[in-house]
Amino acid sequence: MSADPVAEALAALAQGSAAQALALLRGAGAAIADHPLALQAWSVALEGENETAASLALAERAARIAPSDAQAHFNWAVQLQAMNDLPAAMARYAQALRLIPDHLGALNNLSDLYRRNGRSAEGYALMQRFLASGGASAGQEIRLAKLALDTHRLEEAERWFSAAAKADPANPLIAFEHAMLLLLREDWARGWAGYEARSALYGPGGLAMANYPLPAWDGRSPGHVLIHREQGLGDTMMFAAAIPDMIAEGITPHIAQAPSLYRLFAESFPGAHVWSSITVIGVDQQPEQPFLRVCGPLDAQAPVCSLGALRMGGGPPPPRPYLRAPAHEIPLWKERMEALAPRLVGKRRVGLCFAARRPAVQANGAVNGELKSIPGASLNQLANVPHTQWFSLHDSSTAPLLADGPSLDIVDLSPWITDFADTAAAIAHLDLVITVDTAIAHLAGGGLGAPTWLLLRRNADWRWGVDREDAVWYPQMRVFRQTTDGDWAPVVAAVARALSWSSGRRRSS
Repeated sequence: MSADPVAEALAALAQGSAAQALALLRGAGAAIADHPLALQAWSVALEGENETAASLALAERAARIAPSDAQAHFNWAVQLQAMNDLPAAMARYAQALRLIPDHLGALNNLSDLYRRNGRSAEGYALMQRFLASGGASAGQEIRLAKLALDTHRLEEAERWFSAAAKADPANPLIAFEHAMLLLLREDWARGWAGYEARSALYGPGGLAMANYPLPAWDGRSPGHVLIHREQGLGDTMMFAAAIPDMIAEGITPHIAQAPSLYRLFAESFPGAHVWSSITVIGVDQQPEQPFLRVCGPLDAQAPVCSLGALRMGGGPPPPRPYLRAPAHEIPLWKERMEALAPRLVGKRRVGLCFAARRPAVQANGAVNGELKSIPGASLNQLANVPHTQWFSLHDSSTAPLLADGPSLDIVDLSPWITDFADTAAAIAHLDLVITVDTAIAHLAGGGLGAPTWLLLRRNADWRWGVDREDAVWYPQMRVFRQTTDGDWAPVVAAVARALSWSSGRRRSS
């Protein structure tokens, strides 16, 4: 046996030889069973062998044997993060920082996890500690830019994005993330150009986008142009604002979109051909698109979110309703809603959507969906608003969350909502829609032009601007924003006050 197998194993790891390190450690046998540094080295060496479970077990054992060893907690956190147990990983990184407050690896990694889990203010503070403790900014520019952007330090974000682009000018991640800042600042032309980097960054599978063997549309040429689905349903409805002008210019759009949008779009765009299209997140080979067999010749194609770069270089189109419910559905929904809750004199009908779906279009889709949603129990203040009839605009996917807000007397419409045409017909019989940042916001406040109040998380999406009380895309919309990440109570209280005030005003007028 080697005189010091642990030291030799560490040297082997430093030279990139995990196999040699493993041989040395295994040869040492029981002599290193309780040696924290040996266990950590063994854990790291097993990473290269794809032995994740064994690597995690060794890292945990090392930290439990040496609870005051910050590096042991750090290595354990790295293994937990690799296993996607992010809450446990964050706890271990935090413990490493309690022991060594300037542990650069823990500052760096925990900052990133905080940012990706909606705790950007804490992530920003950790990266400031990282830099103050001697951490190098080289290679961290994009992280620093994102944290500055998320915490509304826009000039600082611009400086870091410029540094990131200088260090790695061909990186599509930098172009795409910089576009979020540019669009937030309403620098439309440059923002849309950077937004086009999403295809190179995520690939068709990451955007739920089918590949079509057609030329890319230039945004102006007439003919039969395929506008096909990508990303989320709200994105689709927002960018669909460009379609009426396309039709007016003599372009024939073929709109291939999710089945839940088919009836709504067919009614709203009679000058277009609307097709139902199913695509899947995270796969390179998308399902066959049957509409291609019957749609006839197509001249060009564009994913729907590219209508920004192609048609909206000067910003959003003038505000106007551009979506409508099927005409025959509107009286049916009137009868249905009267049967469920007859309209009462002096009472408003208010539609509510307090939870977003958890899409997997991007790696953080589920996290963002949760951060945009309001826990049902936080809605209790709305139960005391007078002269209000509440109607849920949730479909079957999120309707079970209604059970979390039992104090709110709300009519559940989900058994009858099968698609967005149904939702649009229901909205036609409401006086107001209150919603979080989800597809309902784009349908009600944008496409339908209905009175809409939007409830936003602190670090909201670029399309809602910074600290505005209206929305640049939908100027008639009223916006209520968090002032602290994750704290919905003041937002709900402000909505309750505004509802109570408007109710009293209506009754006195």
